[in-house]
Amino acid sequence: MMSPALPGTASTLVRPIHPVGIMPQGLTDTDGERIAAAIAAARTESTRRVYAGVWSRWERWCASRGVAVLPSDPLAVCAYLTEQAADGRAMGTLDLICTVIRHVHRMCDLHNPTDALAVHQVRRGLRRTYGSAPRRLARPLSVEEIRQIIDGIDRATPIGIRDAAMILLGYVSALRRSELVALTLGDIEDKPAGLMLHIRRSKTDPEGHGAVVGVAHGQRAATDPVAALNAWRDIRGAAPGPVFTRIWGSTISLQPLTGHVPARMLRARAEAAGLDGTRITAHSMRAGHATTAALAGVSLDRIAAQTRHKDIGVLVNRYIRPVLALENTSSKDLGL
Repeated sequence: MMSPALPGTASTLVRPIHPVGIMPQGLTDTDGERIAAAIAAARTESTRRVYAGVWSRWERWCASRGVAVLPSDPLAVCAYLTEQAADGRAMGTLDLICTVIRHVHRMCDLHNPTDALAVHQVRRGLRRTYGSAPRRLARPLSVEEIRQIIDGIDRATPIGIRDAAMILLGYVSALRRSELVALTLGDIEDKPAGLMLHIRRSKTDPEGHGAVVGVAHGQRAATDPVAALNAWRDIRGAAPGPVFTRIWGSTISLQPLTGHVPARMLRARAEAAGLDGTRITAHSMRAGHATTAALAGVSLDRIAAQTRHKDIGVLVNRYIRPVLALENTSSKDLGL
């Protein structure tokens, strides 16, 4: 049988090549391993972890109710979705649950229960009942707030130098957190006008075609992202590897950071600077770049080129329109 696509109980049931899990005659175990590796590579490691977590929770729910997990009954899926919605899960989470259930059933050559009319009707009803808008969007950080955060960092310490560089570079580059922690020293190209960041792979570029993001020198010494990154590189050293690495005490390692570190770090630094950290995440830097640029009159095409949004509608509706709502409202011209 092929190597599993998902861990846990489902792993012994996932048969991505042949419906009975037997390699066709003439193919070897090595062929199977290579095919399984290629199938696994179709999704990023982080996506596979998310899928595995979602499936594991679905398995536990089925076990607690005494219903079959594979193949799943459409009405069981309906019951699970309604329970999750009642517990406060966002529609995006419910959509992900359906995506994972569909994925595992397809990999096992089983009928997809989420195609059932009952599931479609339940999902539509839940959208009307609870709404489909994201409930907790990251709060965009303004330039003034970034300065406030940076001013509160002790940049005489290795961790302070690293965090300041990560915040400033993340803000001006508009990189996603996964892209920020994936940067290596070899991805940075120094130019007289600033830096060229070579993004080898991203959320919207899973096949690794690559992209280049420019970072200009800052106008103020304290918040110049190029100077901040150079200060970090000076103490990090020139050994190949990730740009931003773990620090143990005062010892700088070459171990990479996970994508959760920028979020926790930024929230902690923001709260230490006196800001409300409730909705501050690593995405607050990327969102802050887009909204601040829009308020400054930067054209939409330039903002999209920096953020690398493939869907301009997402950029406009999620970042630009909300921040310009008071600027463009006709209510101020009514004369009340």
